[in-house]
Amino acid sequence: MSQSRAGIEPLPLLFYGDSYRFPDIYQATRFLAPDPIIVLENGESLVILTSSLEQARAEKESRATAVRNLNEFGYRELSMQGFSGDEITATVLDRFLSEDGRGRTVSVPRYFPLGLADQLRARGIDLVIAKDLESRRRLKRPDEVEAIETAQRATEEAWAIAVDALRQADVLKDGVLMLDGEVFTAERLRAIVERELLLRGCRSPEGTIVAPGKQAADPHEEGSGPLHANEPIVMDIYPQHTSRYFSDFTRTVSKGTPPDEICRMYEVVKRAQDEAIAMLRPGIVGREVHEHVEDVIFAAGYDTQRPGHRHRPDDPVIRGFFHGTGHGVGLEIHEPPSIGRGKWGMVGLEPGDVVTIEPGVYDPDIGGVRLEDILVITREGSRDLTRAPRELVV
Repeated sequence: MSQSRAGIEPLPLLFYGDSYRFPDIYQATRFLAPDPIIVLENGESLVILTSSLEQARAEKESRATAVRNLNEFGYRELSMQGFSGDEITATVLDRFLSEDGRGRTVSVPRYFPLGLADQLRARGIDLVIAKDLESRRRLKRPDEVEAIETAQRATEEAWAIAVDALRQADVLKDGVLMLDGEVFTAERLRAIVERELLLRGCRSPEGTIVAPGKQAADPHEEGSGPLHANEPIVMDIYPQHTSRYFSDFTRTVSKGTPPDEICRMYEVVKRAQDEAIAMLRPGIVGREVHEHVEDVIFAAGYDTQRPGHRHRPDDPVIRGFFHGTGHGVGLEIHEPPSIGRGKWGMVGLEPGDVVTIEPGVYDPDIGGVRLEDILVITREGSRDLTRAPRELVV
């Protein structure tokens, strides 16, 4: 096994699903299957049950110790007899688990299909929810870090081309930006980013944020409408590479100098990010880093979510810093650990963790600022996988 099984019950681990939507299955098998496959991991043994359509490819591409055909266990005959999908899969699994005394108790992920689980239990197979399954993907191998870094390079290249387009834009008297004779919109800037990502083997399954002006005060606002000079534009880009690994990157830029308060917010966020990055090392707890960021931002005059961190308790508007400082990244855009509060913010970082550091300050009256780098924890501290400059005015 390439990953420690610490914290996971010493039971065979059963997966059922496709490996596009379920990263645990891909991480275990290294096999991209668009249709559901059966995977049984038992110690050093990793068996895949798949159709004739995928068997040869699974034998060639996967890390399975054995690849079996579903028809060995009667899949074709059961289909011809008109049984339902769950009934067929349960019967196949029943026969497979009965082979060579594999046992009648298996652990499964919490997202295991309920209908199939009922069918298996009706056949006398006990299912136990696997504990801490999410921790298996936490510490990244060198090849996984390389895949994330490749995605990051593509992300920064796409961002740089989009920023060049901002530089080339003309400014009308009312401040509206024009590019190639057309109004330059957030939608068009986002399209530039996503086109360049596609050319570099990436796609944006969860979107790309290009939020101008006051829209930048909402951290998850995708952004729309004309771009203007001298306003902040939060560009948060988090694509998935063909390797299946994500990256995550944010810069706030402005075509021309924005208002003084935006410039001040930018310097505070930059300082908070620098200090958080400097704290990253094995053993430090994510919550400690997050609370230091809160302290920096609160001392600069902005609110945070921590009790007592409101400069005007009577102000009903949510403003300041009100999200986590960072999160893990890998086969999903959000993975353990956390640079924040909660379960995964209470564990010490370890070499191989890949995390973001993304403080922000927001004010619905003028907009917002966020900066985000992605880093890997090393034995000595951390290594920043981000190379893009931090420049507010472009």
